Order: sequence, then C-alpha cells, then structure tokens
Amino acid sequence: MLEQGEVIETSIMKNSVIAVTMATSRQGVGVVKELSKTNKYQIRAITRNIKSSKAIELGRLKNVELVKGDLLDPESLNNAFAGVDVIFGNTTPTKGWKLFRGSIVRSYEMKQGFNLINQVKISYEKGQLKHFIFSSISKAKDPLKNDPAPGHFTSKWAIEEYIDKLDLKKITTVLRPVSYFENFENKLPGYSISKEIFPGIVGKNFKWQTIAVEDIGKWVRGVLSKPEKYKNQAINIAGEELSGLEMAMTLQRIISSERLKTNYVMIPRLAIKLLEYDIGVMADWIERSGYGADMKKLKLIQNELNIVPTTLKDWLKAKLEDQNKTNNSWARQWKSSQWKLQWDK
Repeated sequence: MLEQGEVIETSIMKNSVIAVTMATSRQGVGVVKELSKTNKYQIRAITRNIKSSKAIELGRLKNVELVKGDLLDPESLNNAFAGVDVIFGNTTPTKGWKLFRGSIVRSYEMKQGFNLINQVKISYEKGQLKHFIFSSISKAKDPLKNDPAPGHFTSKWAIEEYIDKLDLKKITTVLRPVSYFENFENKLPGYSISKEIFPGIVGKNFKWQTIAVEDIGKWVRGVLSKPEKYKNQAINIAGEELSGLEMAMTLQRIISSERLKTNYVMIPRLAIKLLEYDIGVMADWIERSGYGADMKKLKLIQNELNIVPTTLKDWLKAKLEDQNKTNNSWARQWKSSQWKLQWDK
C-alpha cells in the first residue's frame, strides 16, 4: 500500500518515441547508440543531412529512424517533434573558424537554443511530450569566482533560464557535463596527444573534471529509467577528477612495457587565446573556479541509475587499440600491394 504522497517510479514506456537533436554530433551519436542498445525505445535521430555518412551509420542501428531537422529552422523542428514522448536537446556554439574570433559564436548557440525551447513548449502544450532532457554545461565549483565565464558556457546557462521562463522546468532534466576526454585529441602541432605527450590547457597540478562524451548517452538512458525522480533537476556530471600530471601518469602506466615517458604539456595560454579565445577564457575559469560536479554524490546516482562511467584509463586504452588496428590495417595493405607489385613483375 502506498504512503500518502508516495510516487510509483516508472520508466518511459517501451516503444516511446524519443527525439534526439543534432544526432550526428558527438553527444547525439552517443545518445542514439546507447538508447538503441536498450531495445526499449523508438529513436528519432534528427539531423540536417540524413544522407551524410554519419547519419547513414546511425540509421542502420536498431529502432532508429532518420529525420531531417535543423535547430535554426523552427518549422523543421515542429515536424520532427510531432508525436514524440521525450526530447533530448543539445546545441553547439561552433560555427567555422575565423581569425580573431575562433569558431565559437555565442549568439549562434543562443538562436539554436531559443528555437529548441520554443518548439519543446509547443510539443508539450499539444499533450504528448512527457520529458525534456537538455545538455548544458557544468556550473562552477566556486560560484563567487564564476566571472568572467566562457561565452559558450553562459549561452547554455541562458538557455536553461529560458526553460524556466517558459515554465518547462517541471518536465526537464538538465545534464551539465564537464570537459570531454575527446578534447585531448586536438591537432595543434607539438601538442597533440601521443604516447609521449599528454596535452592540457591548465597547469599540471590543477584538478580538472572530465568525462567521455559517450557517457552523456549513459546518463540519458539512466534518467529515462526514473523520469519522475529526475524531472525538475539539474546535475553536474563528470567521470574523472585528475590533475594534468595524474592524467599523464595514467597514460604512462598503460604503455609502461614500451619504456616511454609520457609528459604533461600545457598549451600556452596566449596561443590558446589567439586561436580560440573562448577556450582560453575557459582555461582561466577552470583554474580560478573549476567545474562543480560533486564526485561523491555522483557515485550514488550512478549506482542508482546503473551508470558505469568511462574512466580515462579505459578511454585511452580504447584509443590505443583503435590506433593499433588502423596501423595494422595499413601495414597489411602495404604488404599486399608490395606482393602484388612483385607478382606483376
């Protein structure tokens, strides 16, 4: 018998339709793949180009339907959201690199976000939408030292405020990830990750919260298992909290048999600000205030939602394995071509 005020916790029903915006982005791909693995939902993967190679790959997954939609085109979103039970929304500030500006444009992300939230409101008022999950970015560990914050942080926080303004918090879960492991894969000459270099944007002794981008999908899947509990909540999410030196040592231990030394190399702040000013501001912000994920509390939530976070160690191992497979593939192709050339002679 239920106590007064007690709520029966139920997950989103099987065969519910879940729309994923920007489905071919790094976050979108992770969410679509994770939800597809559950075999519980019908997934509507929304993307601007349903014929791109990434879209076609997603379309081959179980229970995934490709739908054309653009965050800058409200009418396309209105069509894409028709009849959905859940919407996962994410936005991007990235708009092509320009000298003295970089690639991050705050107003570009704001426009996407406001379009998205307006259409979420319309879908909710139609009566079928039950849950909205928005991917934002972690708030500061020390709010008193928050300013100045990076533009691509404040844009997402402004979108959160718009969710509140339109009275959608009651159906919304906000996930606020920290920096991605994937950001270590920069292409900056001399600062690219390798067995001997682990690059970072902050001093070697600063604790820096990070997460694998694919773990966003795990969190979405977890939240969907207990939607009523996690509506009207915002969670700073992270997988690791390590200093630059600890990150470098993690990689060095993995390759210890090769007798190489992995050095943590901090990318010069001036160079960052010249190439991508907002990332330089972010580096200042991390050192001054830091991401605010509560790692102890997260462990409790992860256990409740059956989320096993990807460790930096496992992420690095997977990257090295992929690299070895690629190298071995090229070696096999080279040997095959050599044999063919000799045979042709």
